[in-house]
Amino acid sequence: MYEVIEEPIEVLVSFCDTKIVPLYFKWRNKRYKIDKLNLLHHKRDGEGKIYYFNVTDKANYFKLSFSTNNLVWRIEELYFDG
Repeated sequence: MYEVIEEPIEVLVSFCDTKIVPLYFKWRNKRYKIDKLNLLHHKRDGEGKIYYFNVTDKANYFKLSFSTNNLVWRIEELYFDG
């Protein structure tokens, strides 16, 4: 199943060299541990960029985004069995 969410979230990240690696995120008062970063891509958004992180927590797949214009993290999409 697939669901569009588009809600702000809190994210704990690690900065390794020039890479941003999301480790955990909090959404609707629940903390999710990111087990794997599957895909990272970005697009231009005016003067800045939006980075998209496709991640998994072993049970679900999430599409997260980070905007360099306003420094806001969002959960964009959720993919789950059901």
